[in-house]
This record gives sequence, structure tokens and C-alpha cells, in this order.
Amino acid sequence: MSTPQKVLLAATLLVAALYWSGLSGPFLFDDFENFKSIAKWLQGDATIAEVVFGHQSLLFARPVAMASFLLNASVGGAEAFYFKLGNLLIHLGCGWLIWALCRRLLRLDARLQPLAETLAVLIAILWLVHPLHVSTVLYAVQRMTQLGTLFALASVLAYLAGRQRLATQRPTAYLLLFVAFPLLLLAGVLSKQHAAVAPALCLVIELAYHRRLVAGPKAPTVAFFSLFLGLPLLGLVALFAIRPGLLLAGYADYDFTLAERLLSEPRALVDYVGQILFPRTPRMGLYTDDFVVSRSLFEPISTVYSIAILGGVSVAAIALRRRAPTFFAGWFLFLAAHGVESTFLPLDIYFEHRNYLPMVGLLLSVIGLLGLLPATLDTNVLTPKQLGMFTATAIVLVLSFATLGRVLVWSNQEAIIAQGLEHHPNSLRALLDKAALAQRAQRFDTYMEVMDSLKNSAIPRHRMLGNLYSLSIDCIRRQDSDPAYLSAAARNASPRVTLAELLAFRVVAQEIQRRQGCGAITNTGVAQTIDQVLAATPTQSDAMQPKVLMRILAAELYMRDGKWPEAATQAALAWQPGADPSIGAQLGRIYMQQGRLDEASRTLEEVGARIKCHNASDRSNFEALWQSLQSLRTATGNAPAPSPIGCR
Repeated sequence: MSTPQKVLLAATLLVAALYWSGLSGPFLFDDFENFKSIAKWLQGDATIAEVVFGHQSLLFARPVAMASFLLNASVGGAEAFYFKLGNLLIHLGCGWLIWALCRRLLRLDARLQPLAETLAVLIAILWLVHPLHVSTVLYAVQRMTQLGTLFALASVLAYLAGRQRLATQRPTAYLLLFVAFPLLLLAGVLSKQHAAVAPALCLVIELAYHRRLVAGPKAPTVAFFSLFLGLPLLGLVALFAIRPGLLLAGYADYDFTLAERLLSEPRALVDYVGQILFPRTPRMGLYTDDFVVSRSLFEPISTVYSIAILGGVSVAAIALRRRAPTFFAGWFLFLAAHGVESTFLPLDIYFEHRNYLPMVGLLLSVIGLLGLLPATLDTNVLTPKQLGMFTATAIVLVLSFATLGRVLVWSNQEAIIAQGLEHHPNSLRALLDKAALAQRAQRFDTYMEVMDSLKNSAIPRHRMLGNLYSLSIDCIRRQDSDPAYLSAAARNASPRVTLAELLAFRVVAQEIQRRQGCGAITNTGVAQTIDQVLAATPTQSDAMQPKVLMRILAAELYMRDGKWPEAATQAALAWQPGADPSIGAQLGRIYMQQGRLDEASRTLEEVGARIKCHNASDRSNFEALWQSLQSLRTATGNAPAPSPIGCR
């Protein structure tokens, strides 16, 4: 083992020590929703296939990541420690892959080749100890991001090894390029879809280094990029032309448009660059939903400045490509790695975990600037080597202390929320999480302070949520509540409903059911308020998930009060093409209750066609419901029909 490798090993142990205290922290935020199927599996209520594949289509499924979570659960049960320990091990593994990748790239840079081993270790260490990654490593569900990055790095390494073997015409080159690369790429995409940027990363490397420095046959390279980059891009263009809604329909769930997101992302990217190069740890975290949306090039004015900065650096990188190929490669690796999550897809505008892979490129670009320094550099006291070692050590120590501080915060949810609110006081996520903690601790005065701030907000959606959550806490405390809260919620309806409103109405519905009533607040009253809120969204597609789920909740509330016609209306509107089979099953039950057996049969036949073969619990529940329907049909003189599920 070389000295730089020993240094990297020591850094790996340091990083493990830095993160260790944070492994005892709790599950957070999306962990609970994503791990529901694992909890069912631990209780014996779900199969392995149901956990791994879930209810998602292949386009959105993440079976590799879910399989890794299942492995965690089989070893340590439902304890968060083992999930986060798994994340830490993957983080360390990514660090070693980054070292291997950067070492190969730096060896292709004539000016930096003599220091390739040392500089590659430095990049890997800086990446490993950077505080920005704390919210990825210690947020259990972000293993999806980690595994996507791990396999993307491995696939780029396979490309590099295969590409260099082409120069000597070794047959293993074809195995690496056309077997190993696509398999690793597939594993990455099935962990998280951002790994799909790997072919674009390879193209950046090709443009930075190989066209000038590596000889070899061109046909395999052309075939590689045509197959793994050209064809997917053509498919994406075709998908936009034929079914644009498949990729863009999610914008109906947000308060910004595609154009506004594209304008906002340059500001996010510039902010990411700032956080990577000059970390401001108190501002880091998950409560960045207060990030201001760009409504035009000049609103806010930082939009046009950010575009100019990104464009200026890109032009400089292109101009310096021959003199500083590593600077060119690193900068465009950073941009390309953001290609999935920071461009046109309907996602939240800002999340720091999106830099888990791109940071490699940005660090590489900074190191690449060393290639512009003169071959000999006069210093007064220290030699250039000593000065470099001193600077690198100081930076690593500063980052290590910053990471330790974040880890200590991330070991306690209350500390995470408190720090988030201190620096993001307008974050809706942070305010609602603060209220949830206060409710669990029965600090109702604190809870109502949060709700009062929401009810006085300038944002109608926040006012609605403040009223709904105030209603639910009144129900908990006094088993009664003021119907004026529902009226205020309806008055503050927005043109688009989101999951935030859905969750608030669900809390109200749960409290009414748990306490068998809430004074003047009835199931029907809440359902009618949902009707009014949905009536304010005529331009939002009925197929959008929040709207579908709101209708299902309204149907359930009507069912509790025996309002079957109203329940049928809501469930029928929710039974959209592509909707989850459970929605159709609910509609079928309502029709059966009403004696509308023909409509129940037609609906359940559609349900049977949508149930996935691997989902044993859905199949079992459906078969029981289908048999109940056949019993009713037999009682009314109709012949029973065979189950429409095509797989057994």
C-alpha cells in the first residue's frame, strides 16, 4: 500500500469516527413512509417482492435500494442505527471509488500526472469529510442517492478502463464497455434515477481527455455513446413529443411552472457551488423549501447573475480545455451530474443531497486549476510541496470539525428543527415539524404559536394548514372544535392542492375517528370542506396524486356517515387511469353497498387487470372482495364469474 493510500485509509477511519455518534439518531421525515413496507415485512404482512418492487412502475421503482434496506432489516430489525450504519459504509465505499476514478483521470492530464496519486487521495478525502454530505449519510432513505452514486461511479470507472484498453485493442475492452458498464448503470438507475447521468459523465471525460491523449479505434467509442447516450436522448425527445405529461404532469402539484424551475435552478447551482467551496453549515439542512422561486430573469435579480456566472465559468473551461483538461472535465462533470435532478423534471427546486455525485466534479475542477500554475513556484519559507500539504491539512481539519458539528445536530431531531428554523424561519416543513414535536411532548402552547404564525401568513396555503391543524389539536385537547376552522380552510383554498393539504385533512379525519367524534365537527363536514377545496382547482388535472388522494379521503369520510351516493361520486372521480388498484377496490365496495352490482363487476375487473403479480397481499384482498361480489350476484340470481386476475 502506497503512502497516499495509507493516508486515505486513515481518513476513512476518521470519517467513520466523525459519523459514529450520529448513527444513533432517529428515523426522519420520509423514512417512515418509505419504510412502511419493511415494517409490514418484519410483521409477516408483506412479501420480499412487495418490499423490493412496491407499487411503482419500473420508471420510478428503486428495487436495488429497497433490497439493501431489506437486508438491513433482516440483520438489525427496524432499528435506525443499522440503516445509518449501512449508509456510512456505502459513503466510505464511494470515497474509495472516487479516489480510483480521480487517479485515472489525473494520470491523463500531462501537467498533473506526477501528482495524480496524491491529488486523487486529496479529492477523495475532501469529499468524504465534507459537511454537506451529513444530511445524506444520516438520513436513512437517502441511501437511494448513495447507491445511485456508487453504481454511477463504478460504471464510469468501467468505461475508463474499457476506453483505455481500446488503445491496445485488448478484447476485455468490449466486455467493460458493453457488458460491465450497462449492468452497473442499470443497478444505479434501479437505486435512484439520477444515476442515468453516467453516460453523459463519460462523454465529458471523452471530450476532456481521450480525443487528444488516447489512441485507438473510433468505432467502439461511437457505438458506446450512440447506444448509451444517443438512443436514450432520442427516446426522451420522443417521449416529450408523444406523452409530455408523463414527465411534466407533476408541475400541477407545485406552485411554480417548468419555465420558473429552469430559471431558478441556476441560482440553486451557484448556491451549491458556494456551499461546497465555502461551507456555511448552519444554513445547511432539509428545510430549504423557503428557496425563492425565480419568476423572471430579473425577479430576483440574482437569477441573471447566476446564469452569467455559470455561463462564464463554462466558457472559461472550454477555452482552457487543452491547457487544463481536468478543470474542463471537473466543471462539466459537476453540471452533467445535475442533469436529472436540476433541470426540467418536476421536483423541489433545492436539496443539498443532489450534490452527492456532482461534488466530485467540482472538487476535481478546483484541483485542475493547479495545472495552470507555473512548473516552478518560488515561495519564501515553505516549499510548494510543504505549502500544499499544510493548506490541504488545514482544509481537511476545518471540514472535519464542521462535519462533527453537523453530526451532533443530526443525532437529535429537535436540534435539527431548531437549527433549521433559526436559518429558515419561513420553512413550512420546519414549522410543521416543530409543531409535531410539540404535540408529542404535549407542549400545546408552542403548538398553537406555530399554528397562529401560519394562520397569519401571507400565503393562503399556509393559512389553510394553520386552521386545519388548529382544528385537530382542539379535537385532541377538548374533543370539540370550532367549525369556523373548516370555513377558514375552505376560504384559503389554492388553485392547486398538494400533499401538504392532504396530510392536514388526514390528521383531522384520524382524530375524529380516534375520538369517535369532535363536537360540531363531523365526517361529512370535513368531506364537504374537501369538496370545496377541490372545487377551487379546476385547472389542476384530476389525475394528479394529491387530488386523487383527497377524493379518496372524502369518500372514506362520507362512508363513515353512510353517505354512499356522495362517497361513490368522490371514489369514481379518483378512479383515474393508472390509479392504484386499492382506489378501484374502494369504489367497488361502495357500489356493492349500493347494490350496483354490474358497476361493481366492471370496476373490479379493471382492478384485477392492474394488480401486480408479485403483490400477494393485494391479490389476496382482491380475491376476498371478488368472492363477496360473486356471493351477492348469486343471491340475486346472476351467475358468478371467474376472477379477472391474470396471474396466480
